[in-house]
Amino acid sequence: MSKVKSKRIGFHIDMTPMVDVAFLLLTFFMLTTKFRPPEPVQIDVPMSHAEQKLPETKILTVSVSEANRYYMGVSSQKTREALFKRIIEPRLIASGMSGQAVADSLGSFRLMESFEVRKDELKQYIEEARYTDREMRPVVKADVAADYESVDHVLKLFKSVNILTFNLVTSLEKEGR
Repeated sequence: MSKVKSKRIGFHIDMTPMVDVAFLLLTFFMLTTKFRPPEPVQIDVPMSHAEQKLPETKILTVSVSEANRYYMGVSSQKTREALFKRIIEPRLIASGMSGQAVADSLGSFRLMESFEVRKDELKQYIEEARYTDREMRPVVKADVAADYESVDHVLKLFKSVNILTFNLVTSLEKEGR
């Protein structure tokens, strides 16, 4: 005699807890995300056909604005802090700033993407950043309307501190066919 097989009873999985967890994670990541701070000056870079991407870390960026002002940025927090301690902090203390104000300045300096540098101080900042981290890749980001002399000044400074390889930031040219 054959056995009678009982009919399988289906099962039901409640998806509500999984949806709750998914939305909790989504909300958590939305609320804890740090957005990139705005740059102090907008730079309209020239067009090119190059497609090489810049790395995200270990970058020393020297920007030249349309008004021929110089801005410098470093991607490493350690290098940024060393620049502050060796160059900016002694100047702030010499000007009579209190210790708490200097500490507050360091806190805001750490958050800056880039900062303005006078033409005559640019070499000192580049040397100090290079001394702190020899692995940094130098990058020049110049506005289309910036004078050639301003960009050439940066290139000559790089050469004077023995930086012979660097990248120029451009935007990808769209081919109209």
